[in-house]
Amino acid sequence: MKNRVIALLTVALLTSTMVAGCGNQAAPEEPAAATQEESVEEVVAEASVEASVEEPVQDVVTDITSSLDDAISAGIILCNNNLFKAGEAKGEGHILMDKDEPDEEGKQKCYVLEMYGAYEFQNGNFVKCAGSGAIPAVVTVQSHDDGLYEFISMVEAEDGSAFVDSIKKNFPEALWSRCITIDSDDLNELERQERAFAEEYLSKIGREDAEIGDYSDFEYKLLTDEGVSVDVSNKMIDVQSGDGFEFFCPMWIGDREVLEDNVRYTYKTEYDQKKKQIIFSKVLYETGEVLESSVYDATTGDKVE
Repeated sequence: MKNRVIALLTVALLTSTMVAGCGNQAAPEEPAAATQEESVEEVVAEASVEASVEEPVQDVVTDITSSLDDAISAGIILCNNNLFKAGEAKGEGHILMDKDEPDEEGKQKCYVLEMYGAYEFQNGNFVKCAGSGAIPAVVTVQSHDDGLYEFISMVEAEDGSAFVDSIKKNFPEALWSRCITIDSDDLNELERQERAFAEEYLSKIGREDAEIGDYSDFEYKLLTDEGVSVDVSNKMIDVQSGDGFEFFCPMWIGDREVLEDNVRYTYKTEYDQKKKQIIFSKVLYETGEVLESSVYDATTGDKVE
């Protein structure tokens, strides 16, 4: 994958025809509501995906000046960006396994493996907070006489029990095995490409020192790790499921950064061991000013007035 400049563009530049071309994509799962029987660990990663805002949106525009590679890349980002609203930087990886010849209208099917990731800062690391693993997909592009391309549509392989049948229906037989059992070399290449977008974004904003990875690559300390009961921890999840600023605070002890109208804020979840208090806060990143905060008793889960 050649280097690409990550552009911050407005949604207005994206046409409704392009959006309609993103087919057979499953919406991200809603985070499960925590119950007394569930452990907090089971909902932390999922909740961090949803706890985000939509701005700023980092999109790409596809037009007839794109190469085939760039048209596929733009289409993957476009389709996934309409599903996953978390994160401030979006990246993709794809491997073009094969392609058909253009039909009489110039439309061409490309058979790819693709991966998508949205990244945000968590505890100073740049973490993939939403996205997908490797997915076989059929990307249709429009080829033009001048040798350039534009993205038309993307259809991913179906999930679950329909997966194998969808592969056999939509992909050439020669690709069935590669699509059904994706090997480690392909996975590593897709991840390398996807993370290159994250690396480029960090370079652009001057934060190259941030470590890039998945949620599972880093250690997170939960309230229960500090001795807070599961009952109280679940009450905090209820608080964070509301419509207050706490919704954006992390489900772990630490912080996450969110861009709102191009202003960076840090949302924090802290635990005061001495006072036995859980503190949520929204902080202006640039100055450290605390804009909102709330405090809860760590032994009862009640709000401290």
